[in-house]
Amino acid sequence: MQQMTAQQMTIQQLNADAFWQVSLAFYPQVQPLCLQLQDNWQANVNLLLLLSYTEQLGWQLDAASLTQGLQQLAPLSQHITQVLRQCRRELPKLPLDSNQQTELKQGLLQTELVAERLEQQLLCHYLRFTPASNPDNLSLYCQQLAATNEALQRALFDLRQAAARFAAAS
Repeated sequence: MQQMTAQQMTIQQLNADAFWQVSLAFYPQVQPLCLQLQDNWQANVNLLLLLSYTEQLGWQLDAASLTQGLQQLAPLSQHITQVLRQCRRELPKLPLDSNQQTELKQGLLQTELVAERLEQQLLCHYLRFTPASNPDNLSLYCQQLAATNEALQRALFDLRQAAARFAAAS
């Protein structure tokens, strides 16, 4: 059995505030792709951003911490973030004039952003990584989603490519 080096044993954890800033810069470049993954496979966009970013850092996600992180994230995501998103999407069906629609949409968007940031803080707190030469965090998450098909694999490949371009430009 191969003995682990000190570097391999080093546990990495993201700084939530720094990651929020990275997300604000990276998300506009991958928004349609992330929304496709969210809508078609119920993927969490914050987790997609975090996992693609950490792959670029050369960090491999610990499977046990992914399970724990998803458990901790679920109540906030399901009962707050997703509900806010659904409310925002239902706005066009309401009998409101355009000014009322805009005002309500902006308020929901601001609150949804607060929830998204809190989700990132939870993920940064619970997820643990170790240095790796070929990290594959997105595939590990794909297993948690219990979804593996060609379209999903293409979408994850595209997300990885976008993250590599973003990292190279940063």
